[in-house]
Amino acid sequence: MDKKMKKLLCALLILVICSKSNIMAMAAESIESADKSMQEKELTEAYESIVAYAKTSNIPLDLSFDTFVQEYEISGYTDVSEYASLYYNILKTPVNTRSSSGSKWYYNTGTSLPQVADYSKYNLLSTVQKGDIIYESKGGFGITGHIAIVEGIYYSSTYNQSYIRVIEAVSNGVARGVLDDTRIDDKGVSILRVSGANITQKSSAVNFCISQLGKNYMIDFAKNTSADESDWYCSELVWAAYYNQGINIETTGWYNEPGITPRDINNSSKVTVIPFN
Repeated sequence: MDKKMKKLLCALLILVICSKSNIMAMAAESIESADKSMQEKELTEAYESIVAYAKTSNIPLDLSFDTFVQEYEISGYTDVSEYASLYYNILKTPVNTRSSSGSKWYYNTGTSLPQVADYSKYNLLSTVQKGDIIYESKGGFGITGHIAIVEGIYYSSTYNQSYIRVIEAVSNGVARGVLDDTRIDDKGVSILRVSGANITQKSSAVNFCISQLGKNYMIDFAKNTSADESDWYCSELVWAAYYNQGINIETTGWYNEPGITPRDINNSSKVTVIPFN
């Protein structure tokens, strides 16, 4: 075989290989495009279903599709249905815990103690500090569990006793409440202290929450931190308060949930459980 023929055969072989490679690349691109299109369709359907569920269940939810997709992309999930189930698990809360914060006397109390607070069982008054975080494992206001921040220990001349006042986002909005032994038992409360936070940071976190008093309650999963935010949910408010002091109290573990849930804060390595027995 002469040199010209060899060159021709080589050229033909290269052409065949290149053509085959291009066909395979186009096929792979087509498959990838189809998979992406299917995923977008699944995310859209899941998002619409979650929003519809919240509306039907009378849950105050402001969840944008962009936020829903962004959370999916960083969640590590590859199955949209499994990812969507996280939202349902967060939103599925007994109706009686969502309907009104007035069902228990220690919610939405304002600056006055509405009745005698019970401190006969636990050492709360000598344990709890300003800036501590209250985690309720039972119930919640639209999100399973609940978070509040300790504003401080105050004195009631009406009942001649000291009591613990907290700030929290409940169904009626951002308001003050009371922590006592009754609430500990009713709600399965744990006291969390932010590790490494100094007095100034704790005070500033509390002041941030004070500045948000009166604002509306809304679940939005968007991780807002601005003092100009118009609404909050319980764990987002306290997370933002500390985030603005340079401390991120959201968990970074694999069990991280969409948005900032009470469980995310309870599972954070940045908080320590403080015993009060």
